[in-house]
Amino acid sequence: MPKITVHNSETGESSEFKAGYGANLRKAAIYNEVEIYKGLNSYLNCKGMGLCGKCLIEVDPPENVGALTLFEKIHRAQPNQRLGCRAKIYGDITIKTAIQD
Repeated sequence: MPKITVHNSETGESSEFKAGYGANLRKAAIYNEVEIYKGLNSYLNCKGMGLCGKCLIEVDPPENVGALTLFEKIHRAQPNQRLGCRAKIYGDITIKTAIQD
């Protein structure tokens, strides 16, 4: 099972959890009670539909969450960024959350 290390840029907190291969990152974070949104965005988001861009995260290494999706390109994600709701976990990753205003 891939290990996900999370660094929350808003709170400075770090945590780790494991998720199944191919699991959705946003769903895995919610299941493990890990916050990936900044402030009120945890309430004011599109609930995983890929529309709002509020779950934008930085990923290292980005190849362990697959290629940029159309939704991520629309939100102008950089090569090392993904939408948590669109990212599938394919290996150990370190993510930086709460980067979106």
